[in-house]
This record gives sequence, structure tokens and C-alpha cells, in this order.
Amino acid sequence: MTDKQNEQDGTEWDDILNHLRQVRQQIREQGPLPEAEKAEVTSAFHRGLALLEGQARDMRGNLKGSSGKW
Repeated sequence: MTDKQNEQDGTEWDDILNHLRQVRQQIREQGPLPEAEKAEVTSAFHRGLALLEGQARDMRGNLKGSSGKW
């Protein structure tokens, strides 16, 4: 992965986490979310999971010992 890709992934993670933190605070202050907002939060959560799965897949594909293989 390039540095630019790592930076983009980091920014995407930050955006998703900040969004979910804001929603958590809103729920604490105002109670349950309306249905439309629930769908938006669910989408953000699923984007985070997809990003995590992609990064785990990348790590598995790129992990090698010092000899270049396991």
C-alpha cells in the first residue's frame, strides 16, 4: 500500500469513527434515533466493517517473514 492510500484509509476511519461518536452522543442526549438516521448509522457501521475486512485481507496477503515467505 502506498503512503497516500494509507492516509486515505486513515482519514476514512477517522470520518467513520467521528460520525459514530457523534451519533452516540446524540442518542445519550436525545434518546433513540428516527428510522432515517438509523439507516444512515447502520450504513456507516457497515462501511467501517468493510474497510476493516479489506485491511485485514491486505495484511494477510502481504505478511511475510524476513526471508520473504512464511
